[in-house]
Amino acid sequence: MLTPKSLFTTFSAMMLLALTYSIFATPGGGVQAAQAGVFKSTPGFYQFHHNFSATTLAHASLPHWSSSFRSEGKTWTYTMVGSNPARGSKTTTIPVTIIPLLMQFSDGKSFDGSREVSAATTSPLFQNAPFISGTTQYGDADMRAEFWDRIQKKSPNYHVLVGTPTIANTLTMSIPAADGATATDPSSGITIGLVSTSWLDTQLQALLISMHFSPNMLPIFLSYNVFATLGAPKLSNCCYGGYHNAVNNQVGMQTYIWSTATDEGVQGGFSEDVGSLSHEILEWLNDPFGNNVVPLWMSPLIQRLNCSNLLEVGDPLIGVLFTVSGFSSDHLQDVAFFSWFARQKPSRAINGLYTYLGTFNGLSNKC
Repeated sequence: MLTPKSLFTTFSAMMLLALTYSIFATPGGGVQAAQAGVFKSTPGFYQFHHNFSATTLAHASLPHWSSSFRSEGKTWTYTMVGSNPARGSKTTTIPVTIIPLLMQFSDGKSFDGSREVSAATTSPLFQNAPFISGTTQYGDADMRAEFWDRIQKKSPNYHVLVGTPTIANTLTMSIPAADGATATDPSSGITIGLVSTSWLDTQLQALLISMHFSPNMLPIFLSYNVFATLGAPKLSNCCYGGYHNAVNNQVGMQTYIWSTATDEGVQGGFSEDVGSLSHEILEWLNDPFGNNVVPLWMSPLIQRLNCSNLLEVGDPLIGVLFTVSGFSSDHLQDVAFFSWFARQKPSRAINGLYTYLGTFNGLSNKC
């Protein structure tokens, strides 16, 4: 077991309840909706929220920009990866290292994240694919699409890219019985691993230091068929497919991602292949430091079951997956655009959309 070298960051988590996939009319760009399926558990993603000061963020090495918007009589500030799209055509490329995790449980079962590395690196998260805002990576396509009014007027060649990943050696994690267990997934009958988020994130924060990552890049820890839990590692506390987080450690402000990749149909399929990783990369681009607060919102897909004020672009659309032309095995998750959270009407995004797929046709629901 890894020895923790830093305290676990206090986090807040919101469990998003089960959704069903739907087949949506798509806005072009070679997009096809995911096949229908049903969740039999409570899939979701952890949300970490921080209150880093403006001074702390100003010294962060990760390329980022900050701005504000007016809504509901208040001014809301936010910070995103890259450069301000209102200030010209600049390309930002963030170095990435993928760290595969071999997660060993006390009952002798193990799950090797290295088997998912190729699927991740050859997906539209790192390769160019046809999107409605251009042929590029999905994260870049999203950032361009949600600020399309600025792209058209001032910054036609604006891009925020993730670099070709460096692949680290597979890291073995031996998980204590108190912090991890295996179980049979009720959706697929496949054996999955469950690990306590508090234990997992303590290990990852220690690795950020021991592996000497630079704070201007993005480490991605990749698991296979392992979900995080809120509390004890059991199905009733499951299943979280990933999170993005930031910590101010010895080298400065460091952002990072943990994501799982699963077999088809596990937990209804919301994390299969790159579904979870797409969710987390796009949320990291839109809120790298977990600092962004917006007007309270509810998802039309899960009314009365969630109420958040965080700029978590993937959470309102968990389970809404799609593929793009040439990448039929890569399931990307739909995400909400900035205008949906900022309550901007009409939307300033491409084609007046509020999500990439057009899943929502109006503003976020108030709560």
